[in-house]
Amino acid sequence: MRQMLFSLVLLAPVASAALAQPSDPHDVPDLQVTPGQPPGPDGPPAVQGLPGGPGGPPQAQAPRPGRPPPKPPETDEQLLAKLAKAGDQRAARPIERELKARWAHTGSPSADLLLKRVDQAMEAHDFDTARTIAQKLTTIAPTFAEAWHRRATLATQKDDYEDAISSLRRTLALQPKNFVALAELGSILEEYKDKPHALDAYRQAKAIDPYIDGIEDRIKELTKAVEGQGI
Repeated sequence: MRQMLFSLVLLAPVASAALAQPSDPHDVPDLQVTPGQPPGPDGPPAVQGLPGGPGGPPQAQAPRPGRPPPKPPETDEQLLAKLAKAGDQRAARPIERELKARWAHTGSPSADLLLKRVDQAMEAHDFDTARTIAQKLTTIAPTFAEAWHRRATLATQKDDYEDAISSLRRTLALQPKNFVALAELGSILEEYKDKPHALDAYRQAKAIDPYIDGIEDRIKELTKAVEGQGI
């Protein structure tokens, strides 16, 4: 169960462009960040450019005659609806990745950068550094659901289940349809032998994403234990 729980988060997308690492991995900027806040002095400077040139807004192009205008991007709710109805894992995985990528952004460059540093430290198996940054991030950006999610995962890795459960509940209060967080909550509750609530968490996760690795087996086993062989 621990391996299933931890692998769920390590699959989260990481930016393709490498980010500069701080000289001291524990040197986390002391920032006051509110998700959605425009870049402050710590963020990248504004780039002035000509329309359509580097740093400037792209020039609007008139649609070609006879060609329909481009469709607007799908909303999170539309993606979640598609995920619930995906026919197989192959169809589900791109939707999962898109949702995770969206949830990893707040609109605050500083908060997004710190979350990426958490992910980079986790990939390097430097879990102490990752946890230090995640705890700092939840302090400066308390409404960033994915910051609490990473904090919960790292607390679990250290067997700090009190912090893990508390952080997962904060995650789900901010992002109720985070299927990965629901599956992780089910795994921790199962460790605590709270099988009825673990089963409920697993079922909620499966209703959102039927193709979470290993969740079907956990539901079958707990259903027998909680509701009996005849259910």
